Amino acid sequence: RREHGRLYGPGIGDNSLGVAGLFGLLWSLRKQNIALPGDLWLVANTCEEGLGDLRGMKAVVERFGDAPKAYLVLEGMALGHVYHKAIGVRRYKITACAEGGHSWTDYGRPSAIHALAELVAQITSLSLPENPRTTLNVGKIGGGTSINTIAAEAWMELDTRSEGSAALAELDRQVESLVETAGGPGVGFKAEIIGQRPVGEIETSHPVIQLAQACLRQQGFDPILTDGSTDANIPLSLGLPALVLGLTQGGGAHTIHEYIETAPIQKGLAQLVNFVKQV
Repeated sequence: RREHGRLYGPGIGDNSLGVAGLFGLLWSLRKQNIALPGDLWLVANTCEEGLGDLRGMKAVVERFGDAPKAYLVLEGMALGHVYHKAIGVRRYKITACAEGGHSWTDYGRPSAIHALAELVAQITSLSLPENPRTTLNVGKIGGGTSINTIAAEAWMELDTRSEGSAALAELDRQVESLVETAGGPGVGFKAEIIGQRPVGEIETSHPVIQLAQACLRQQGFDPILTDGSTDANIPLSLGLPALVLGLTQGGGAHTIHEYIETAPIQKGLAQLVNFVKQV
């Protein structure tokens, strides 16, 4: 819906607007009759979110390699920011298995859900470093058969992140150690890696980062250099020049209340046009 200068809708900013920005850039270049000095490839990919594990971007980088001057990733709600660092991510599916049984007649048998809940509490109690910033999140959990059944299986999906590869490796070591020692008689655990995003960085002195900041200043913004987990992780991890730019501001990302501000989009597109003209 449209309301008070905002457009609302799940995924509208992250990242439907990013896809729309590809077309907006193309139309703007044509309208202004701008002749670029080289080829511009506009690519819409898949598998950036959730368990996609950046498979789309991996295919893009495999296709183009080091030929581009830069990989420019568009994000809907990051106008004013220049992402030049890639946060490392590792994701797990952790499963608990037990015999199960009836909640009354088999009371006392171990429950996969109870054991998993204890493990969740242990993992979320881990002490995480503030520098480099490191986080974890149990994003999904499931299992069991019915309310009066001792659960034979339960699982969770865990997301771990860090700005530093060593800090992420240490967090993962602690998580895997907890999984190995979890449970007890009658309960087994297994952990499966279901996603990995590599760490990477481009120096702020690099010409494309300097240009991105200049383009933002031309639109009246004071650029904010930051990091994130995006499609840019793949080229950055390979030492290829890459960055992320936004198109507008918004809020409520990854919720049903997600929205974007429509007025700043014009400046977001102008920033892109200026960047592409000069890169």
